[in-house]
Amino acid sequence: MKLTFQGAAGTVTGSMHQLEAAGRKYLLDCGMYQGRRKEAERRNRDFPFNADSIDAVVLSHAHIDHSGRLPLLVKNGFHGPIYATPATIDLCQAMLRDTARIAESDADFVNRHLHEAEPVEPLYTMQDAVATMPLFRPVSYHVPTEIGLGLRMESYDAGHILGSAAVVLTEGGTRLAFSGDVGRPGLPIIRDPDALPPVDYLIMESTYGGRTRWQSWNRW
Repeated sequence: MKLTFQGAAGTVTGSMHQLEAAGRKYLLDCGMYQGRRKEAERRNRDFPFNADSIDAVVLSHAHIDHSGRLPLLVKNGFHGPIYATPATIDLCQAMLRDTARIAESDADFVNRHLHEAEPVEPLYTMQDAVATMPLFRPVSYHVPTEIGLGLRMESYDAGHILGSAAVVLTEGGTRLAFSGDVGRPGLPIIRDPDALPPVDYLIMESTYGGRTRWQSWNRW
């Protein structure tokens, strides 16, 4: 396995990690960087690889900082499968379309009011978001699934939002876990995060890693 961090490294949002295994290339998440308009435009517009070189995407959950550049990946030539839980796919149906609508609206506003030197194009369009949806492949929790030559994934409930998953990827005798965003136990609606099996390597969400996060009942 070879891992390259292409987003959410040294900053928050824009989760995207490139995994090479058994001669194929995968993305773990394909998220949008969220920040000031010009910086977000610079970070989001281009990929540091050819989109058509990616064989498949593994999506942890539907939040836009994890899923929001999928339509741009498709627009740029990606046609492979996107593996996600059924609930994540349902949420992406609405959220990616909504993000496309916002991108189109923002571009229209800038072109009408800010008078940029060149017309601004939306990051992607509603058509790109619609074209993304047939690529999704549902993968339920705790079901080992072959996603490529010699590479297997298994999803565990991350307890973050509906459908959120931590994913364990296995190639030969090597096991890599990707946590996505992790929830905390004791919440009234979302299930507690699953315990992960032993792994060799762990990509861990750590936005609040330096804080003590109280159980929900301590807030009432």
